[in-house]
Amino acid sequence: MAKRTLALGMSASAMLLQIAAHAQVQPERQVTPQMSRTEAMALYAAGGFPISADGKSPKNRCGKPANPRIIFIDINGDKVKDALFTDGDTGGCYGPDRRYFSLAVKEGAKWRGIGGWTGTAQAVGSDKGGWLSIVWTSNGKSKPLAYNGTSYSTEVAAPPPPGPGVTRPVPAGAARDTAIFTAAGFKKTKRGWESGCDDPSVGSVYEPGTIDQIKDLNGDGYPDAVVIEGGSYCYGNTGQSFTIVSQQANGSWKKLYMSVGIPEFLATKGVSGWPDISIGGPGFCFPVRRWNGRDYIDNRWAYEGKPCRPPAM
Repeated sequence: MAKRTLALGMSASAMLLQIAAHAQVQPERQVTPQMSRTEAMALYAAGGFPISADGKSPKNRCGKPANPRIIFIDINGDKVKDALFTDGDTGGCYGPDRRYFSLAVKEGAKWRGIGGWTGTAQAVGSDKGGWLSIVWTSNGKSKPLAYNGTSYSTEVAAPPPPGPGVTRPVPAGAARDTAIFTAAGFKKTKRGWESGCDDPSVGSVYEPGTIDQIKDLNGDGYPDAVVIEGGSYCYGNTGQSFTIVSQQANGSWKKLYMSVGIPEFLATKGVSGWPDISIGGPGFCFPVRRWNGRDYIDNRWAYEGKPCRPPAM
């Protein structure tokens, strides 16, 4: 396969995305795809530089205003332009390197982040799946980066992922389950994975945590997991809690939400495509909560899809 060499870092061609209109770039260097304001904001978010709804400047990973450069290149050999972000910082956010780069791929109509690192990098060819092979340099040390089926990492690359619109595979096994339970706040005991919400001395019923499902709940291309735990000591007559964790661009898992109750994910959605959740329990009228970008909050009360009167407290 032909070798592709591309210097990543501060030498990338300068580009500022104008949110109010469409993407623009220095015409003598590259042709930049036009996009709507909504897609532009999704692109920046995938690159790790989210822009607030008011369209003000992007923020870096430290929450400070940033001015990232973008170059559109084909990262995975599918002949679709993906995005390379580079940014410099003198405020300490990027450590001694003072440089940062990240990658985002275009999958159908969506953008997906596939990793970001402090330092610089150089693409030195492609793997058998068409993904760029990258040498990453940070703090004077260099390591190879390869696509592992979900994101770029220093681990050996996995087979290429499925096509656009399909959730990336999550390798099954103890390592995956451990990462999910740990992100949910559980610890391994002799009985299994526990949150610590139990007291065996009182004779309460208890069921250790289990992974109820793994699927892409919000359609961003990353798998999410629902962990449930049973018990009467903490969860009363409902007898169950659930915790949602979401896989991040770097392959790690992050806790999103936890509640007592039995979750039912609905077709209606909140911010970023997260589904509304009907939280079941005793009775015939359940709260429906909606994601507001920070938390699931009360939205309405319903039973079997119809509005209902909440029980008296």
